[in-house]
Amino acid sequence: ALVELLELLGLTGRGGGHFPVATKWRAVLAAGGGGTVVANAAEGEPASAKDATLIAAVPHLVLDELVLAAHTLGALDVVVWLHEGAHSARASLVRALDDRRAAGMADPPVRLESGPDHYLTGESSAVVAGLEGRDVLPRFTRVPAAARGVAGRPTLVANVETLARVGLAAHTGPDAFPTTSLLTISAGGRRRVVEASPDDRLGELVTQVAAPAGRRGFAAVLLGGYGGRWLDWSVARDLAVEESAARAAGASLGAGVVVALPLGTCGIAEAARLMRYLAASSAGQCGPCVFGLRDVAEMVTEIVDGHAGRGAARQVRRWAEQITGRGACHHPDGALDMLASAFEVFADDLDRHLRGRPCPASARTEVCDVPPG
Repeated sequence: ALVELLELLGLTGRGGGHFPVATKWRAVLAAGGGGTVVANAAEGEPASAKDATLIAAVPHLVLDELVLAAHTLGALDVVVWLHEGAHSARASLVRALDDRRAAGMADPPVRLESGPDHYLTGESSAVVAGLEGRDVLPRFTRVPAAARGVAGRPTLVANVETLARVGLAAHTGPDAFPTTSLLTISAGGRRRVVEASPDDRLGELVTQVAAPAGRRGFAAVLLGGYGGRWLDWSVARDLAVEESAARAAGASLGAGVVVALPLGTCGIAEAARLMRYLAASSAGQCGPCVFGLRDVAEMVTEIVDGHAGRGAARQVRRWAEQITGRGACHHPDGALDMLASAFEVFADDLDRHLRGRPCPASARTEVCDVPPG
C-alpha cells in the first residue's frame, strides 16, 4: 500500500537524480528483500545543509520512515550513513534512538556508519562499498544497488529528505501531502534551508535570504549543486520551484542547492574555482577524472588568469566531449555540465578573459561554499 501511495504521489528522490521513488522500491522488492536500507545523510555538496537540518529538527521523522522502509522492503540491516565529520548529526541521531528505546518502540536495530569527509562519500555505490568494508569509492558496476548491493543483497540507498517525505506521505495520505521542496540557498553571505512551494519564485526566495545584502542585485544562480547548471538571473528570477519548471529552463533542482552570484562578480572565475575543487574531489580511479578534469581545471584557471590563447575555450569544449560519459560514475559529467553552462551564461566574462584581460580581484568574490582551490 505504501509503494502504491508513493506511485500515486509521483514522489521522486531528492538526492539529485529525481528518480521515481516507487520504481526504486519496487526494484528492491522484486530482488527478494532480506537486504539493507540506508538513510544516506552524507551530503556531498559543501553548499548543502538539508540533511543536517532535517536530522537536527525532525530526527524522528527520518527514523520513522527508515524503520517503515525496512518493514516494507523486508530488510534485515538498517543503517544511517554519515560523513565522519558530521558530529552534530550523529549526536542528534544518538539522542533520538535513545528516546525511541526508552519509549519502548519496536524498531529494528539501527546502525550509524560513516565514511570520509569527501565529495563522493554519498554516491550510492560508494556507500555500498563502505558498508562492505572496502574503500569508500564509486564502483564500476552496471547493476543497481536495489538489485545487488551490500553483500550481494538488495539495498535501498535513500536520501534523507526523500525518506522524510515518504514518512510524511505515510502520516498524511495523498490528500494532505505537501508538494514542497527543500532548498539550501546561499545568497548575500547567508545560507538558509527553506521549504518552498511550487507557487514560490526562486528570485523571491533568494532575495529574502540575502536581504539586506542582496540590494545590489544578482547576475546568475547555480541551480542543483556543483554538478548543476548556471542560470542567468533573468531566467532564475521568475522560475517556479518545481522540477518540471527547472527542466524546462534547461536545468534541474538536483540536490536542492541554490547559490546566487552577485552583480559585479566574475562567473568564469567562480566556475574555475568549482572546477578545481571538483577535480581535486574525484575518486582517482579512472582517466576522465584523474587526467581529464585536472586538465580542464588547469586550462580554465589559465583562462581566468589571462594566460590562455583565444582557442582555449574550444580546447576545453573538445576535452569535455571526449570525457563526458566515460567515467566510472557521473562526477565528471556533472562538473563539465556546470562549466558548459558557465561558458554560456558568462559569455562576456569568458570573452574578456580570452582577450587577456583578467578581471580585477574584487570580481573574484567567493560565493560558492567550497575550500579554496
